[in-house]
Amino acid sequence: MILSSVKRVVPLTGADCFVLALSRMMRLNGQQGLVGQTHVTLDGIPSFESLRDGAKRLGDTYPLLNAFVRRNLLTLLPHWWVDSSDPRFLTVQLWCEEGVEVLPVNASLTGSSHRLAENLLNTPIEECGGLRNLRLDLVHLKKGGSTLILTWNHLLFDGKGAELLVGSLFNIINGRTPEKFQPPKMEDVPIGEQFRKSRPAVNRFFELMMNRYQSLSGKKPRPGKLRFRVMNFTLEETTLIQARAASLSGLFPLSFYLATATRAHREAFLARGHDPEHYVSSIPVQLRRKWLGANPFQNRVTVLFFSMKRENLDSMMDAVKAAHLQFEEMTRKDLGSSFSLILRLMRRLPSFLYMKFLGTQFSGDITSFFHSATGTFAANLCELSGVKVLNAYHVPSVSAPPGSGLFFGESHGRITATFSWREGSVTEQEADLVMQRMSADLTGQTIAKFK
Repeated sequence: MILSSVKRVVPLTGADCFVLALSRMMRLNGQQGLVGQTHVTLDGIPSFESLRDGAKRLGDTYPLLNAFVRRNLLTLLPHWWVDSSDPRFLTVQLWCEEGVEVLPVNASLTGSSHRLAENLLNTPIEECGGLRNLRLDLVHLKKGGSTLILTWNHLLFDGKGAELLVGSLFNIINGRTPEKFQPPKMEDVPIGEQFRKSRPAVNRFFELMMNRYQSLSGKKPRPGKLRFRVMNFTLEETTLIQARAASLSGLFPLSFYLATATRAHREAFLARGHDPEHYVSSIPVQLRRKWLGANPFQNRVTVLFFSMKRENLDSMMDAVKAAHLQFEEMTRKDLGSSFSLILRLMRRLPSFLYMKFLGTQFSGDITSFFHSATGTFAANLCELSGVKVLNAYHVPSVSAPPGSGLFFGESHGRITATFSWREGSVTEQEADLVMQRMSADLTGQTIAKFK
């Protein structure tokens, strides 16, 4: 196996350790740990045998898909451990939506692919069969075509990593060799220098804490199933959104999408008769470098913290400007690198102390909402076993707090927006308002049709 030629023990990155602590908090409070999902929409039905064989080879190629986390008792550093005494195979479950005329052998029925996806997100991966960190499901759709659903452990993948994982699976099925796994190399930085270079990010935290902020779930962790909605914009709507983003934010669309996500969440607060003065959003920034290959594993991100105030949110132009000015300042001060060092310094903290520290620093709220805009996604995924790929997007999970998140990506010429929330944090009516405000701000016109 490829991992045996490298190391059987793989250290967690600083970003991994944050996800480890957050997932522990979620499980202790009746929430499934931080799990992500990737949907690939196909215009036909791929060969199930090819998919099944490819899945097995993917699992054999990457033993980390079945690894679990241990903590070194001497250094307190957590690491991935592969248990060779517990061999498992990555399998594929076949499903058909109710209404499909011909039911394949060994297929199970589901009311809808959406309902199935939500059930998978609310069930521990290891309890679904297959490997500990990845599950594959192929759904025949009653309207024709199919959807491949990958449900993955966020502790092992970030959003870009999940995209690379799908690419590895496609490469194997389509007869190409996947990249070998390479553990991340951690730069040797003296502890004193780590503290010095992390200071700008610490100062940024103090600035944020001067203004109280809120999330839709409130400060206290609460149980609740994960729910999500997806809006797939047409090619024409996507062109309109891109033109609007360019006119408002120029070459940095990050500020356009953050402004949209903030104003959408404000709409839910307004429905509660409340208009918060301050919102904080943490946005992941990818640290992978193209020349390091297509290694899908581990969270290789830093985080930029944005502050959006009520007086900036009355128009998209004002909101985009406020976000853009902060992005320029954080780039100038290199706050991304500074925050990476904070994550590195905190790796030895046991998960309960990690979350206690964050709760103290952030007054109980981790952030006002989760948000990311991945840009172009899965552009190289053209076909699977001879079947054309129509679209691909992520469904990220969220914890409560903050209880909600709004995410954007573009694939095959279409922008997709995903709103995820925890039951008890957001109502169906509030989800309607979020989606309506989001679509209006993206396109400049109201779109009330949810797909």
